[in-house]
Amino acid sequence: MRKLIIILGIIFLSVLGYAQPDVDGYDKYKSRRISFMSEKMGLTPDQAQDFWPLYNEYEKKRFDLQQERRKQESKVQDNFDDYSENDFKKLSISIIDLYVDEADLMKEYNDKFLKILPAKKVVIIGKLENDFRFNMIREYSRQRGGGGGGGN
Repeated sequence: MRKLIIILGIIFLSVLGYAQPDVDGYDKYKSRRISFMSEKMGLTPDQAQDFWPLYNEYEKKRFDLQQERRKQESKVQDNFDDYSENDFKKLSISIIDLYVDEADLMKEYNDKFLKILPAKKVVIIGKLENDFRFNMIREYSRQRGGGGGGGN
């Protein structure tokens, strides 16, 4: 149950971060992520100057692919019984193609990141993204009185 709550929290924060209804909140989230990841990666000012515009470009493209995949996945929710076997096959292929596109994007940007950062810093990007989201979930939970603290 705890894992489910954490996963839902991650999804919630991810959506909050990109939805941008509260521009100040989104800017605050972004600036905290930059600070957190820059510190944990040990980015020099020159590295940060090269990395963050590239990372933001990557995140935008990745978010767009994920949104499209979610759109495809939700197509059948309302009219599940109206879809034929062939429709489901096409949809399945479309969804998998979007996962492949996302993997291709990750590979493309991994290569770009390696041109500006040491491999050691590139390897930890994904882990730091997750660490930051978990920290935000814990903080949000504490602010709401849920504790959200340690324990496994």
